[in-house]
Amino acid sequence: MKLNRFYCENIAPGAIQLDSTESHHLTNVMRQHVGDEVEVFDGNGTIAAATVAEITRKAVAISVKTIEKHDNNHPKVIIAASIAKGQRFDWLISKCTELGVDHIFPVIFERTVKQAKGASGSGRLDKLAITAAKQCRRIFLPELSSPNNLKTALSVLKTQYPDAKFLFGHFSQNAIPLCRITYPAQDVIAFIGPEGGLTESELLQLKDANATETSLTKTILRIETAAIAFASTLCITRDTI
Repeated sequence: MKLNRFYCENIAPGAIQLDSTESHHLTNVMRQHVGDEVEVFDGNGTIAAATVAEITRKAVAISVKTIEKHDNNHPKVIIAASIAKGQRFDWLISKCTELGVDHIFPVIFERTVKQAKGASGSGRLDKLAITAAKQCRRIFLPELSSPNNLKTALSVLKTQYPDAKFLFGHFSQNAIPLCRITYPAQDVIAFIGPEGGLTESELLQLKDANATETSLTKTILRIETAAIAFASTLCITRDTI
């Protein structure tokens, strides 16, 4: 039987305490009790078997029994997507986490719809990723970058993934269907523009970065749908190399 899994940033042998969010989830949602066996993970490859040791109004203490550490040395899949309005970007974060995307970089393109203040705050997005990782039993959390413009995103990602293959979704006769693109075992970064489309300046920036113009379907996709299409194809390809 699979044990219920909870998130804890710092896992060590012995007694540790869950934060308020995870404590609430353990006691009020999952209805766990003192003595129950559970699992905890830190999002960085550490997972531990533990027992609920103490439950108070403010927090839950658990006793860690055994610890396992896992490596994350596979090629990385990075989704650099325009921020979508409302809860659609929340959905993107959750589904990309479930599919195994390693890094999500929100990009503010010239035609990206303006967001309400705090709508794409990293703390809230982190919680969405943690919830999705717990649900799908993923050990590693995706890296979540702060939103930035395309120029900065390209610079940061080039530095972080110097050997990565760059792709971007676009409609034109030069676009290569994603299913026909082959690449060796390497990091892949997919840029997804806003629903208003990429500007000429942005197209030039992507082409100057040697990004490959890529098509997904013959239909126009919303940002979050394109992100899921890229993520599922790239993650499946990576995991079968």
